[in-house]
Amino acid sequence: MAAKVLIREYLKYFFLILLSLILFFVTLEYLQSMRSLPEAANLQALYLIYKSFYAIDVLMPITVVFAMIALKLHLIRSNELVAFYSLGYSRKQIIRPLFLTAVGLTLLYLALHLTSFTYADEYAKNIKRYQGLTSSTQDLFFKYDNSYAYFKRLYPLQRLARDVRIFDVKGTTLERVVFAQEAKFEDGVWKIEDALVIYNLGDRIREERRDLSVLAGFRPKILDSVYEGKSNISLLDALYALTLLQKQHVSTAKLRAVIYSQLFFPFFAPLVMIIIFYFVPVSARLANLNLFVFGAILFSLILWGVLFMLTKLAFNQTILPEIAILLPMALLAVTAFWLYKKF
Repeated sequence: MAAKVLIREYLKYFFLILLSLILFFVTLEYLQSMRSLPEAANLQALYLIYKSFYAIDVLMPITVVFAMIALKLHLIRSNELVAFYSLGYSRKQIIRPLFLTAVGLTLLYLALHLTSFTYADEYAKNIKRYQGLTSSTQDLFFKYDNSYAYFKRLYPLQRLARDVRIFDVKGTTLERVVFAQEAKFEDGVWKIEDALVIYNLGDRIREERRDLSVLAGFRPKILDSVYEGKSNISLLDALYALTLLQKQHVSTAKLRAVIYSQLFFPFFAPLVMIIIFYFVPVSARLANLNLFVFGAILFSLILWGVLFMLTKLAFNQTILPEIAILLPMALLAVTAFWLYKKF
């Protein structure tokens, strides 16, 4: 019975705080960007929607912690926390349903990163910069197996590339060059219609026109995000790109940082909940409640900021992602487990 009450109250505070933070975040962004936005009402609405998704992406982990702090403040001031203890509930029985609910919210957060939800901020920036969702990456050059490819322009959302050049090499010998005005990514491959193919036959060359399917598996968002140095890539695309780039013997430090940050960083919130709950006073008479709330919020924000900074350093390949992300999260998990055992 107590678990249901605690979960219901916790979710109420979670959604209230998250909605409030989203409204504040989106309103501030809109006021700063309104002069740069297109006049079309539908594009402005899309901008606000994508910024709302981005706000959820940024604020949801810290909201998980703030909701627990708000709930504990309510329980202490109303003396409900003392009542739970008087009925025989232990500290572990109080924190366990809240922790499991936070883990469930974190798993939902991870599930969102398996979708195009991850690209919400990019879509919003495209509307602001290009007056629409369409954007392009210019002069993209990359290696794939024994081929080197050049795209003059890549449109990742349209899965389209223009002014394409592909050079097939065997050892030190250039075997084939492909020229095409356009390539489309369909069914996992880049399809080219009416490509000009020039074959190197040693003492002569041969030209022909034909349709081709090349660069199997190189998804547009992988090309746009990985080779342009962007970190906003969905978890599925990041895992796929990691496998692909390992085969190409390309550095995967940035991709590992993206994967670690999406898989492990969000779990800092449930772990911090346990740490803060260890210091929660039973009654307002036993401690300065305002000071406790201020300290809990400050501690959460500082820890969130430090972990976020380390994540950015891992993205920039200044620090190995295993040291910048996995090590701090492991230390945080050990600390939370140790304090939980002491309840």
